[in-house]
Amino acid sequence: MGSTTLIRGFKVSVATLDAFLRANNVYETYGTPPFYKRHPDEDPISKLLFTKISQHDPDADKNKFRVLIPLVEGAGRCTTAYVAYAWAGVLAHREIKLDEDLPAEVPKGFEELRQEILGFGKDVADGEKIADEGKLGLYMVVTYEIRGDYGDALDHTESAY
Repeated sequence: MGSTTLIRGFKVSVATLDAFLRANNVYETYGTPPFYKRHPDEDPISKLLFTKISQHDPDADKNKFRVLIPLVEGAGRCTTAYVAYAWAGVLAHREIKLDEDLPAEVPKGFEELRQEILGFGKDVADGEKIADEGKLGLYMVVTYEIRGDYGDALDHTESAY
């Protein structure tokens, strides 16, 4: 079984993200998705993102910022990671309220975080970078095996199937 997550944020090469993590004394991903069930209080990546954001917005919500890395069974490690400022997990189905679940407005400090992470790409070989490195957008990320929760916004009143 896999997890599907809709996110607002930006995409970045794993090589660039890992350079940022390494510089901040956090273990690199090497293209392996973080264990999302540890988000936000125990996952070192989530904690780092929140620390950076909270420097610009002390009232930021620590649950909003996370890294997602796609993973498909039988495929090699992914070279693309996503840094999210809003996310909505989907178990079987879900109504998405874009303005509530995935607001387009970029929160305070997120652009500074994006620029800081992208700055580590200057030392990454061009062959390890992805197309559209740093592009902000609305993305869907699938990760083989459930690696965490789906957030508080699941609609438990509807049948799961």
